[in-house]
Amino acid sequence: MTTSNRRIVWAAGSQARVECIMSDEQIDDMEQLIAQLAPETTRARRSGVLRPINRGLLVLTLLGLLIMFFNGTPNLISYAIVIGSAAFNLLVVWLDRAGYTAAAANLFANWINLGIILLSGLNLLSEQNLIVGMIFAAVLSMSVLLAGILINVRAAWIFAIGDSLLILAMLEYYFRVVEPVTDRSAFSSALATSVPVIGLLLIVALISWLFQRALAAAEQRIEMARRRIMHDELLRRDLAIARELQQRLYPPPPLTNANLVIASRSEPARETSGDFYDFIDLPDDRLGIVVADVTGKSIAAALVMAMARGAIRSESTRALSPAAVLTAANETLCRDRSVRQMITAFYGVLDTQNLTLTFSNAGHPFPMLRRNGALHEIEVCGLPLSARADAIYTEHTIQLEPGDQLVLLSDGVIEEQNPQRELFGFDRLIDTISSTVGHDPHQMLARIWDAVRMFRGDSEQSDDITVVVIQVASAAPIGHTPEQPASIAR
Repeated sequence: MTTSNRRIVWAAGSQARVECIMSDEQIDDMEQLIAQLAPETTRARRSGVLRPINRGLLVLTLLGLLIMFFNGTPNLISYAIVIGSAAFNLLVVWLDRAGYTAAAANLFANWINLGIILLSGLNLLSEQNLIVGMIFAAVLSMSVLLAGILINVRAAWIFAIGDSLLILAMLEYYFRVVEPVTDRSAFSSALATSVPVIGLLLIVALISWLFQRALAAAEQRIEMARRRIMHDELLRRDLAIARELQQRLYPPPPLTNANLVIASRSEPARETSGDFYDFIDLPDDRLGIVVADVTGKSIAAALVMAMARGAIRSESTRALSPAAVLTAANETLCRDRSVRQMITAFYGVLDTQNLTLTFSNAGHPFPMLRRNGALHEIEVCGLPLSARADAIYTEHTIQLEPGDQLVLLSDGVIEEQNPQRELFGFDRLIDTISSTVGHDPHQMLARIWDAVRMFRGDSEQSDDITVVVIQVASAAPIGHTPEQPASIAR
């Protein structure tokens, strides 16, 4: 058994192209959900009522036929009536299965109504049994109810009024010819006798109308809820696809050389994220490193994130200077009137051979350098991207040393909250980084993540979180430090 897939392609920026594959099973699940949420059709509702009643009558008819056979009833007319009734029930079954449910329902309701009228008339006029005749007349209320359920409210009222007139006519004939009355007119006696039954028929018709009206209102509410559920489910699936597509924008940590190891991770607070990081291969063994954060969350931030990512990637191929890249990307984003969010961004160019890092900052949290057990904060300021078209960005160069760890992160780490609405804060971050033993960037990344998660507890993640850790090997060549960053004061 083979499984085919549907490929979805999403372009983000000038150099970003990602693909998402949905299997046939996923598509079938969506179609089954939509089918389950589909409202019940009138045909299905009619069939759901018609089938059990008709089958029940068919079983009773066959039982009656068996009883007549074993009792040796010689009346051929009785046999003909019972067999004809069974044949009628089978005809209704066939029409329903063939898809003619409306015709089957009309035929069934009219047949039941006609049969009860005939039984009432036979008892009144032939058997001259007023009590049994009126009992069958009262049973006509069942046919009125069936007409309201299987056909429509108009049919229920037609049945009720028509049956009332027939009962009144049969009773007048009964009191005029069969059992004549002397103290009053035959019509008065017929009217007095038929009032309870006629009232019952009209009440049942009224109940059918009220039921159908309530059912229509309920169906309207169900339809509105169904559309809302379908909309939410389709939106949820779209967001899941968008999340998967966005995750594909996050590149794996690059393989540089034995002197460098990089670990990275990003986790959105909602389905999609405004945070992103990127690694850009540049000529001459250089690596572009981006960590950025779009204001806001979810879909709008994710779209701006893709635009900002594409802008920085595009400009990084044209300019060597990180400050020039951020300046050009800022101008591009400011010219685009659709971009209303601001983007904080760190962009650095790492020389993987000489271990120098030149970087510029657009309002992003400062990089943190762990060197020889001391933690340094490298302060380089700048306005966020798309804040002002004339923003000026400066850059800074540091020489990385053996054993250095450089931690780049978004403000989601510092601004994470616990159930008491306290912030994780800068001090807890410093303690976490300082207390991490060893020089494994993956261990440092996991340590930060676990600290934030434990601090958050059962609270919902409040912001997107991104962390990138760059580790310089202990055996890396020692370089010259143009400018020593200041240690963080504690």
